[in-house]
Amino acid sequence: MTLLPPRPPLDSTSPAAVPAESQENEPALPMTPAADLPLVKGVRHFTRFEDLPAFSELLSVEATEQNSPIQQSGVVSIGRGKSNDLVVLGLPGHLFFLVSSPQEFKSPAWFHTLSQCKRKGYRLEGFATASRDVFKMVYYDRAPQGSRQSVVAQARAEAQIVREIVAQSGPLEWFSARVLQALKLGASDMHFEVRHGVANLRMRIDGLVRMISSFPAGMVVDAVSAAYTVMAEERSRSNTAFNAGQVQAALIPLSIGEHEVSLRYQSHPAVGGFDVVLRLLKRAGKNSAPLSLERLGFTPWQNERLQESIASSWGGIFVAGVTGSGKTTTLNTLMTEMARDGSSKLVTIEDPVEYEIAGVTHMSIQREASDDSHNPFHAAMMAFLRMDPDVGLFGEIRDAVSGRMAQAAIQTGHKILATVHAASAMGVISRLSSESVGLKRDDLCHPEFISALLFQSLIPMNCPHCKRPATQVMTTQELQPYTQAFGLNAQDIFCASEHGCPHCLRPGVDYSQSHRNGVRGVKVAAEVLCPDTTLLKLLTQGQEFEARRYWRSQRTSPFNSPDMLGKEAWGHALYDVSRGLIDPYYFEKTFGKAHVLAKLTQETAA
Repeated sequence: MTLLPPRPPLDSTSPAAVPAESQENEPALPMTPAADLPLVKGVRHFTRFEDLPAFSELLSVEATEQNSPIQQSGVVSIGRGKSNDLVVLGLPGHLFFLVSSPQEFKSPAWFHTLSQCKRKGYRLEGFATASRDVFKMVYYDRAPQGSRQSVVAQARAEAQIVREIVAQSGPLEWFSARVLQALKLGASDMHFEVRHGVANLRMRIDGLVRMISSFPAGMVVDAVSAAYTVMAEERSRSNTAFNAGQVQAALIPLSIGEHEVSLRYQSHPAVGGFDVVLRLLKRAGKNSAPLSLERLGFTPWQNERLQESIASSWGGIFVAGVTGSGKTTTLNTLMTEMARDGSSKLVTIEDPVEYEIAGVTHMSIQREASDDSHNPFHAAMMAFLRMDPDVGLFGEIRDAVSGRMAQAAIQTGHKILATVHAASAMGVISRLSSESVGLKRDDLCHPEFISALLFQSLIPMNCPHCKRPATQVMTTQELQPYTQAFGLNAQDIFCASEHGCPHCLRPGVDYSQSHRNGVRGVKVAAEVLCPDTTLLKLLTQGQEFEARRYWRSQRTSPFNSPDMLGKEAWGHALYDVSRGLIDPYYFEKTFGKAHVLAKLTQETAA
């Protein structure tokens, strides 16, 4: 283990550094764990590891059982059994900072430690109290002075002590506890960001990345190393053992209480450390609410178009969107709709299976990261064609193999559902005809090849308990594009509150650095496009600009109407803005400035 390298000095204006008297009149943000109220009046009390002042070493050592004097110069004894109540942090410039538990503050041992430090020539920088968790984190990375090494070097060394990690299940328990915390918060992703001795844990909640807490780097390195090396499925690991200096991927199945979850593990080295990102793939339980397009946020018009698409026995339904936009959830919702009839053979080929649907045959295909000569998707797709299927869900079409297999399935009369990484519904055609996939536009734009093209994003929704009228938050100039260009009623527009409320704030989440925190849940903003002959001709010829212009010209309803004909995904989001569901702030963060989108509307009208 290594000592913590110095972190940025504690800002005298930060909440954790302000004495209690100066905080009494400040409004408190509920559930913000930056610094609890001090337990000793007028004394700072730290509840987060990152709020400690930057320190380069520990100057205190617990006395030995024989009470022998400490021989090391520059080190002070804190007495037997006091390590969880007193610690002396060494700061640059021969300074020290004394941290104690509230009950030990100004006790005889506290004064004795203070006098020892001064006798050894150290100058007092300050003192504070701290929680038990902070003490644990301080001591976690304790090591002799001068033994520092880079985070990446430390992570590489951890691979040599995997057996010890397995024997001592503390890191695995800590890792499982963090995953359980993410599940309780409703997070979709976990981000461990290790930099210079400190690891930040952030989670994507309600579509937004939120700060949770910071930990000693060694604590996180131990945990992710154990999880990757011990818990991940063997064939899914890109390397045998954890190595922070390499790009690594794996699938980690985990059962925590009533939760069954698979973690899609991805790591990458970064300057000063590395990142580990975990996508939480939750299995739908027996008590889970049934999937439906309406619950996801699709309008009745979009729902009707998609129902027509799945009713046909031919063609492909392709769902596009960025990572984490809910594409797989939408596809599985469509599969759920088709399974209700019970008269078709439905097969999915996924990596991994995220939803188990009654009446559907699920094939869980696991990529073997170390074996490029064998493509399990190819073998599964070949088996699919021999299983007398009617409908297939192929997951993501990302390369020539999956593209050719999807084409073969569609052209032999099967219904295929798949995801594609593209920036719009029409962008699916460009993606599938790109060099990486290699399908021909003439085949893609055949009238029987495509049933529907869909693009979607997920946008945070206003908390209904604390949302505020936009007229009280936005200026007249800011509202102008919405009221004049899009024809919305300003009285119908609402904004998320700045600080949130007990109904929407999540416990253990740090909201202190973010804005418009009053959000709860996410909803789909989608473009559903069932191309007609004119549109297919334009796309076949590669005239995408004219194709988009033609699609927009089909719009006959106002933007506050649920009719989505001729509207892109931002038009759907604009409809939700008109209903007070989405804050214009998050609308523009997702789709761009409203006045720029207004120009597109004006150009189409011209």
